[in-house]
Amino acid sequence: MTTDTSSAGPRTEPATSFAERAKSLASLIESQADAIEEGGKLTAPVVEAMREQGLFWVGVPEAAGGSGGSMVDAIETIEELARADGSTGWVAMVNVSAAAMIAGFMAEDGAREIYPAGAPSLLAGYAAPVGKGRKVEGGYELSGHWTFASGSDWADWFGLGFVVVGDDGKPILAEDGSRQALYAVVPAESAEIVPNWDVTGLRGTGSHDLAATGVFVPESRVMDAYSLSPVRPDPVFHLGKDGAAVAGHSGAALGLMKRALEEVAGIVEGKVRRGYPGPVDQYPVFLFEFAKADAQYRSARAYLLETYRAAEEQARQEQQVGPELRARMRHAAVWVHRVVDEVVTFARIWGGTQAFRNPSVLGRVVRDANVLTQHLHVDNIWLVDVAPVLVESAKKS
Repeated sequence: MTTDTSSAGPRTEPATSFAERAKSLASLIESQADAIEEGGKLTAPVVEAMREQGLFWVGVPEAAGGSGGSMVDAIETIEELARADGSTGWVAMVNVSAAAMIAGFMAEDGAREIYPAGAPSLLAGYAAPVGKGRKVEGGYELSGHWTFASGSDWADWFGLGFVVVGDDGKPILAEDGSRQALYAVVPAESAEIVPNWDVTGLRGTGSHDLAATGVFVPESRVMDAYSLSPVRPDPVFHLGKDGAAVAGHSGAALGLMKRALEEVAGIVEGKVRRGYPGPVDQYPVFLFEFAKADAQYRSARAYLLETYRAAEEQARQEQQVGPELRARMRHAAVWVHRVVDEVVTFARIWGGTQAFRNPSVLGRVVRDANVLTQHLHVDNIWLVDVAPVLVESAKKS
């Protein structure tokens, strides 16, 4: 069933905080959610409203073309958007991450072209260097095929990772023998969207493939794909590219947990189910499990926000983030995604048929969470990687 989009309602004036701005759009986004899922992309009213409120660029300083605020603001904003609709929160996350990466690590003339003051762009793409770029006068000639370009339907620019190759198509190695991995940003019309995002969850993200052949990109819009040294001094950029990326991912996960708890609480209210001595919402087993799930959501959220506040403060004071906080940013983000599995599973079990009916908010949350937790950025291997730092920290405490 497609939701009627003709009566989305009037826009509200910007609220005090970015999270409050996101909350003010909740009714609009929720009215569009079925259409977003069925159409496979965000609807025009939602994109327009989010542009007007500056929600695609939260956490990036205004001086760098963003909307201002901190990465904690970005997490809380994405959380509220994902609570209204998972795909909407996800596309916002992609743009927050891209803006932090490009504004912080690309040469200023190139970044300014993509994020001019007062009129920042939307971006989609794939940062991993799977394409090929041949050095030519003034830049690179780029070709390749890239996956998972979330938000591609609305993007003004595409960000594409590539390795530098010679005329024979083979990688040109750096002095240390490694491949030269770069990241380029090209106008959206320079590449082709390959529409193949046919999935069960996060359907509305439009995470299609991209293809390009012989596209010229100037040096000004090319940067080192893996550089850890920002070109701007703002604290948010010292969190690093991955630090911004996993923050946004975690905001989306928090939003799904928040909505799952909200939905199951409403579903079981006064509900009579065969075999139960009274309404489900008064049954001790449900109440125990709900209290547990609520604590899981809130404790994972608190750890994440505490860690990012500490990291941004350290970056502000020292112009860097130390090894322990860098490890804890990843630790907290991955943990949020392990918790979302448990919280959403709890809601699915107690939500009964609402967990798989269409249209159903809880059903959509379940499907979105199943996809969200599969992302490489939050794979369990990251817990293994950060554990040595956490072990050393425990020894010193």
